[in-house]
Amino acid sequence: MNLHALRIFTNVAKLGGITAAANKMLLSQPAVTIQIRKLESEIGTKLIEGKGRGIQLTPEGKFLYEQGMRLFYLEAQIDEKLGKFLAKEEKIHISSSYIPPNYILPSIIAAYKLANPHIEFFVSLGNVKSVEEQVLNYEVDFGFVVQNKIGHPDLQFEKIVDIPFWFVVHPSHSLANQTVTIYELSKEDFIYRERGSSTLDLLESVFYTFNGPLPKLGLQMQGLHESIKVVEAGYGMTLAPSYSVTESIANGKLARVYVEQADIQQSLFICTRKSDIEEHPFIQYLKDHLNTIN
Repeated sequence: MNLHALRIFTNVAKLGGITAAANKMLLSQPAVTIQIRKLESEIGTKLIEGKGRGIQLTPEGKFLYEQGMRLFYLEAQIDEKLGKFLAKEEKIHISSSYIPPNYILPSIIAAYKLANPHIEFFVSLGNVKSVEEQVLNYEVDFGFVVQNKIGHPDLQFEKIVDIPFWFVVHPSHSLANQTVTIYELSKEDFIYRERGSSTLDLLESVFYTFNGPLPKLGLQMQGLHESIKVVEAGYGMTLAPSYSVTESIANGKLARVYVEQADIQQSLFICTRKSDIEEHPFIQYLKDHLNTIN
């Protein structure tokens, strides 16, 4: 495949038009159009369709755009890492869902940094979907996700530890410290997480497993911390990892609701690309010091 044409195509797709891509790449519009047509001819399918004054990607075009972006992200990472290697510098880019860097990994990261003071750490937060996308697109070295359903064909997931999840309410709630059935929970107002959140997936799977109707949507919040704060303020019920609510329960800000015959948990996974040949040194360090987080 002609990589020059692919680079032009990804710019057209990203910027939403031939004119914008031509201006950015300092090319004429006819030159950009010719390269797109050559790429379509080489592949044997149409990649772009006209849409008003703009463009629209065909399904094949969308697929090629996503793969091309990954390729050029990787190219940029190679340039950056080679420069850092030659300069004897190193950076570690991690993407993670909320729980690991807030409750599980701080001691590991701190110890690794103390042992390797020259290494720079960058940790970004997101939900499971965004973490997977950043790993796939070579925007980060690896990721950490907490979830119960895995299986992306281009990613490798390795379980580190299991994390209990608890239903919690305000201590004044009628179900505080009670043991109930899943059907009784269905009648309660719940704080739902945003789509893409593994906690929302877990909540739905728990009720589906026990053939119970989903609970009422009281509020939908983006973020674990924000959801817990709403419950602490006295409204509704939510499902949260034990790490994030243990202190609030001990301080009397929250109370558990126990569910008959339901042991709810998710697993912490390291998320890497299947194409990665060598294991990152930090991942090996984490495995060697798992006893400090278990």
